Amino acid sequence: MKTTSLLRAIILSGACVAALGVTPAGAQSIASKLELLGTPASLEFTGLRMREQNGLLNIQAEVTNRDSRPQRAFYRVKWTDESGFQVWEDEPWKPVLLHGDQKLTLQMSAPTTKARDFTIQFSAADNKSLGGANGGNYAAP
Repeated sequence: MKTTSLLRAIILSGACVAALGVTPAGAQSIASKLELLGTPASLEFTGLRMREQNGLLNIQAEVTNRDSRPQRAFYRVKWTDESGFQVWEDEPWKPVLLHGDQKLTLQMSAPTTKARDFTIQFSAADNKSLGGANGGNYAAP
């Protein structure tokens, strides 16, 4: 039992190192944990931390607004097992407002102990990839 807990801690610590942008061989990057819907015009993920507590994954994702104007965005998490299979229903989109030049930490907790991995889906209201008469603004996903 202790060996399993130790192995799990080693794996999670490696994932945390990867999430912080340190890339030892085979490690994952912040980008590998994100599914961006469009390219945010001024919002950027600048940090990502993960830990296990009481059998549940906890995530802290830091988002930074590089503009002086407020920016709206929406996010949700897809929780998966070690094989990549989704272990929970799709979460509803959560709105977030970042004021000008603000850093905001998003807190997320897995809804089940079956979750061993995750992908954060993120959609900004103002995207570079969306043009048109409205300046790239669009409604929530």
